[in-house]
Amino acid sequence: MWISKIELTCFKSYQHQEFTFPEPNNGKNVVLIGGMNGYGKTSVLEALYLCLYGKDAMAHLARAGLKTDDVRGYPTFLEKAFNGEALRDGRDTMLVRVTVNRSKAKAIEITRKWYFRSNGSWTDEEATVRTITRNVPDMPRSDGKNGFHLADMLDDLFVPAHIAPFFFFDGEEVKKLADQSRIEQVKQGLEGLLGVVLLRSLSDRLRQFENSRRQGVVTVDEERLAQLERTLRDNEQQEQDIAHQIDVAKDQKRLLADEFQSLLERVTSAGGGGGDTATYKELVEEREQYRASLRENMRDQEEILSGRLPFHLASKNILETLRSQLEAELRYFKWEGEKQALEPRKNEFRAALESQASPLIQPPLSDEQTAALNARLDAAWACLFYPPPDDCAEKIIHSYLTPPERSKMLEYLDSIAVSQREIQDLLSEHAQLTQRIDDLGRKISKLEGIDRDGTLAALTQQLKDLQQKIDSVDEEIRADERRRTGLETQVVTQRADYERERKKLDDSSPARSVIKKSDRIRRVIEDLIPALFPLKVKQLASSMTQVYRQLAHKDQVSRIFISNDGTSQILGKSGRPITFDRSAGENQIFATALIAGLAKVSGINAPLVVDTPLGRLDSRHRHNILQFWTSDESRQVILLSQDKEIDAEFHRRISKHVAKTYLLDHTDVGDGVGRTSAREDRYFVEAAE
Repeated sequence: MWISKIELTCFKSYQHQEFTFPEPNNGKNVVLIGGMNGYGKTSVLEALYLCLYGKDAMAHLARAGLKTDDVRGYPTFLEKAFNGEALRDGRDTMLVRVTVNRSKAKAIEITRKWYFRSNGSWTDEEATVRTITRNVPDMPRSDGKNGFHLADMLDDLFVPAHIAPFFFFDGEEVKKLADQSRIEQVKQGLEGLLGVVLLRSLSDRLRQFENSRRQGVVTVDEERLAQLERTLRDNEQQEQDIAHQIDVAKDQKRLLADEFQSLLERVTSAGGGGGDTATYKELVEEREQYRASLRENMRDQEEILSGRLPFHLASKNILETLRSQLEAELRYFKWEGEKQALEPRKNEFRAALESQASPLIQPPLSDEQTAALNARLDAAWACLFYPPPDDCAEKIIHSYLTPPERSKMLEYLDSIAVSQREIQDLLSEHAQLTQRIDDLGRKISKLEGIDRDGTLAALTQQLKDLQQKIDSVDEEIRADERRRTGLETQVVTQRADYERERKKLDDSSPARSVIKKSDRIRRVIEDLIPALFPLKVKQLASSMTQVYRQLAHKDQVSRIFISNDGTSQILGKSGRPITFDRSAGENQIFATALIAGLAKVSGINAPLVVDTPLGRLDSRHRHNILQFWTSDESRQVILLSQDKEIDAEFHRRISKHVAKTYLLDHTDVGDGVGRTSAREDRYFVEAAE
C-alpha cells in the first residue's frame, strides 16, 4: 500500500501542485520533500489529514503535533488555509486529492472540496471517492449519501482516524511526547491505539445529550441535583489528579531506586566494608528487602483499618440485610434480562400466527374478534414473565450499582473477616522487621567505619541521602494512596446520593427513560476504558523492544517491559532494569520506538509521513532512525525535511533507498501572500552544489 499522488489546489501557499510517488520497490521506499522553514512542508501533512478525515481531523491534527485553533475550530482553520491569491482573484474553491494504491492494479482516489464566499468565509464542502481499476475510474461516491461513509471505508481499507497520528505526524510531536514521563507516553499511545479518544468523545457527547434532554422536562429539585453532580465531578477529578500524582511519584521512585542500585555498585567497588565488599552489598540489599516487607506490612495494616474493620462496626443484622438485598437485586436483573431477551420473539410469534392459512377459519374473524384475540395473546405472553419470581427484590435500593458491581460487593462481604490474631500477627511482624532493619543498620555502620581516603564515606553519605529521598517519595505515595482511598469511599457515597436523586428526576417523565439508557451506556464506556490496556501491553512491549534495539546505540538492552498500568522498564540481559541518563536524545528514541511499536501493533502496513523527522537527535541516532525507516522496504516513508535535518550528506548516505525527491521553492507575491512550487527530482544536495 502506498500514496501515489497528492494534489493541492488553492491550499495554503500552493496554487496548484501535484506530488506523484512511485511504488516502493527494489529497496527504494523513501520519498524526500525538502524545503526551508515556512516553505510549505507542513501544509502537505495538513492537507493529507483534511482530505482523508475532514472535520474529524482537527482532534488528530493536534495529537499529530500540528497547530490548530482550539477556540474557533474547523471553519477558522479552513479560512486560513484558503490560498491568498485565489481569494484575491475571486475564486471560491479549495481542493485536495489523495490517491492511495493498494496494488498496481487497484487504487482509491479521495477528493475533498471546500467552498468559500467572496469574503473568504467557508460555506460548504463535499468529499467524493472513486475506485480505480487498471487506470479506469469508477463512478464517484459522495460521503454521507446513499449509505456510503468515507470514515468506514478508511477504517476497512486504509488508516482509521484515531490511529492516524502513528503514521502521519510532526517530529516535533515526538519531542513533546519525549518530554513527558514514560508512564504518560505509554498511556497516551495505548489510548490512541485502542480508540479511547473515540470512546471518551462518545461519553462526552452522551453527557451533553443527557443534559440537553433534561432541560426539556419538568424538574424535580434540579438545583440540588446539579450541586450533587458538581461535588461528585470535583471529587472524581481530584481522585484522578491524585492517581496521576501517584503514577508520577512511582516513576520517580523507580528512577531513584535505579540510581540507588548504581551507587551501591560504586560503594562496593570502592572497597565498602574494608575488603569484605560482598558482605556489605548483601547487608544493604537485605536491609532494602526488609524495608520493602515493612512497607507491605504497613499497607496491610492500612487496608484493615480503612477497608475491612469499619464493616465490623456495623451489626450482623445490617450486613445480612445488605447481602440479602444485593442477592435479591441480582436475581431481579437476571430475570429482567431473560425477559427482555425473549420480548422480540412475541412479535415473531404474532407474525407467524397471522401468516398461517390453514386450518381455515370460517367465518373469518371480525375486527373486534381479532383485537380480542391479540389482547389475549398479549395477556398470555405477559403471564410468562409476571409476576417476577418470589426471591427477586421487590424494590431496587442500590440502583447506583451495576450487576457486576453487586457481584463484586458480595465477594467483598465474604472477604471482610478480620481476627484479633491477624492484627496481632501484623503488629508482631512490624516489630520484628523494625528490629531487623535496626540490626542491619548497625552492622552496615561498622563495615562503613573502615575508610582510608574518605571516598567511601562520601559515597556512603550519598547512598544514605538517596535512601532518604526514596523513603520520602514512598511516604508521599502512601499518603496519596490514603487520600485516594478516602476519596474513593466519599465518591461512592456521593454517587449513591446523586443516583438516587437523579432517578427520582428521571422517573418523573417518559423522556427520562432515554436519558437513563444513555447514562447506562456512558457508564459502561467509563468502566471499559481502564480494562482495555491489558489487551495490548504485551504486544506493544514486544514491538517496542524490536524497534528500540534498532534505534538505540546501546547493545545491552534485552527487552522493554510494560505493565498494565503503563509503567515501562528497559531491561538488560540479566533481566534487571537499566538506568540511562534521561537525555533528550534517549527520550526521543524511546518515544519514537513507542510510536513505531504502536504502528506495528495496529497491524496496518500504511505509509509513514513525517514532518521535521530528525528533530534534536545527534548524528548517531539520526543514522539509526534513517536505517530503521529504510529497513522495511515494503513500507513507503515520506519525509518532509529542512536542510539541517536530512542534508546533502545524509541524502547521499540513503540515496540507494530514495525513490523520489522534491525541492520546494517559495516566492513572495505581495500583501503577505506566498506561492510555493515543487521541483521534481531535486533536493538540497543540488542546491549545495
